[in-house]
Amino acid sequence: MSDTSAAPNAWDTARPFPGPPPGFSDRRDAIDTADGRFWELSESGWDAMLGYLADPATLARCVETRHHQVEVTVIDSTGERTFFVPRTADDQQIIDEGANSYLRDVGLPQRPTGYRWFQRLPGDLTVKDIDEAVYEASRELPRDHHPAEAVPAIRAAMERLYRR
Repeated sequence: MSDTSAAPNAWDTARPFPGPPPGFSDRRDAIDTADGRFWELSESGWDAMLGYLADPATLARCVETRHHQVEVTVIDSTGERTFFVPRTADDQQIIDEGANSYLRDVGLPQRPTGYRWFQRLPGDLTVKDIDEAVYEASRELPRDHHPAEAVPAIRAAMERLYRR
C-alpha cells in the first residue's frame, strides 16, 4: 500500500522553520513564532506520519545542528554507573531507519534525514488535541489492524483539525 493522494510530498514542500528553533523542546510544547504556533515532531515514525498527513503547507523544517547524547548505564561488580556519551552517526542511522521503516509500512514517503521537523498547530489546538483526534479516528479499527489500515482515518482526522 502506498500514498496515492494528490497531495504534494510534504517532505519536499516543507518550508524553513520561521525563526530560530528552540534548543530542545518537548513534543507537547507549543513553540510561538511570528508565523503561528508549532510543535516539534519527535524522531518517531508515528510523529512523522502525523506531520505528513496534516496539511503539507503547515510542515516546516530546519537542519539538525544539536549534539545529542545517549544515556548509558553500566552495572558491574563495582556497582551501577550512569553517564552520557555523544550520539553516534550509527545511532542516528538506527533512529532514522526506524522512523522511515514505519513510514514505508504505512505507505508514505520516507522522511529526509538531517532535519528537525515542525508542524504549525491549527488555531488554539494543542498536540494533546491532535493525539486525541487521531486515537478517536482509529478507535473503530480492529485491534489487530495493520498500521497502514489506519492511515485513511488518521488523514481524515488531520484534515478536519487543520481545516477548522
